[in-house]
Amino acid sequence: MAFVMLGAALALAFTMLAALLAAAVGQATALAQPLVVTIGVLIGSLLVLAVGALPAVRRIEGTASESMLAVSFFGGLPQASTQWHDRWRSVGWLWAHVLAGAALVLWTGPVPFLAFQQSPWLVLPSVLAVPALGALLAAGLRRLAPLLLGPSLRERVDRLEREATELGERHRIAREIHDSVGHALSLVTVQAAAAARVQHSDPGFVAEALAAIESAARQAAGELDHVLGLLRVEETTRRPTPDLADLVDLVAAARRAGLDVTMEDRSGDADDAVPPVVSRELYRVAQEALSNVLRHGSGPCRVRLDRTGGALTLEVTNTSAPPPRRMGDRRGHGLRGIRERVTAIGGHATAGPTDDGWRLRVVLPIRTAR
Repeated sequence: MAFVMLGAALALAFTMLAALLAAAVGQATALAQPLVVTIGVLIGSLLVLAVGALPAVRRIEGTASESMLAVSFFGGLPQASTQWHDRWRSVGWLWAHVLAGAALVLWTGPVPFLAFQQSPWLVLPSVLAVPALGALLAAGLRRLAPLLLGPSLRERVDRLEREATELGERHRIAREIHDSVGHALSLVTVQAAAAARVQHSDPGFVAEALAAIESAARQAAGELDHVLGLLRVEETTRRPTPDLADLVDLVAAARRAGLDVTMEDRSGDADDAVPPVVSRELYRVAQEALSNVLRHGSGPCRVRLDRTGGALTLEVTNTSAPPPRRMGDRRGHGLRGIRERVTAIGGHATAGPTDDGWRLRVVLPIRTAR
């Protein structure tokens, strides 16, 4: 009811302004009264059109509709109109709001007067019908608001695309945290356990283990700071994401953790031709594979990088196969996480036991990757 009365106030304001302008035109041109009235109606219509096309009107009317009509809009309150398609919808809504208010004004003014001329007993029913009419008009506006003030199809698609992009980015960051911090924790766990067993008999090994733990923790802290910076959307300079150029350091860190691991690189000298996304994902795959070997397997372990035609192949083998249940049952971790990474950029991954151990093989295209 209050929202309809607000429309009545708008209707009176537009009517008075249009009447003043039409009267000024009539006095200046000495036009006939019917023509002046016609000009007044035209001016009033143009005023509603001009005001409704203002970008901010959509947001103002949307806020008023939500608070006074209890309208729920998809994706939150309507924003200011940026496209003419949305501005025309705002014009249509303003017309509906003004006409609803004008209908209430006409009912509360002339209708009781005409009813009194017919019979004094009709005045009371006509007055009591005002709240019912206001409620009926408000219900109609409540149904119309999402259609004219709510998001257009284009805005809905844009919003869903933004949400999908944000969700994908958060999923990627979660994988970054799992891979980097999980790998570091695996190194720390293995080194700490080994140092605890020989703390009295081999002080030199204990010192090396503590140094490896410090290095792994420092690297994990740096990568964690990087991904948290992405979550904070800071504009400060962040350390680059590790890629194949850091694979040697990764293998060296695993070797310091006590794993008997060797690396064989047959990818050639044209490292610049490897797409950055392939380089980053292969590093993360190798990191996850070495973490799994540290947690579940044993050495010797071999990391082999090979380049054949338009594909880059990473193969990690070790002589003791980790139990498949521990590798793949946790959703989003282990082999499942590796397959998600690889499949997302057009590659494929295979893993399973061999005659003398376990092998993970990942093939990624490097000619069509972006």
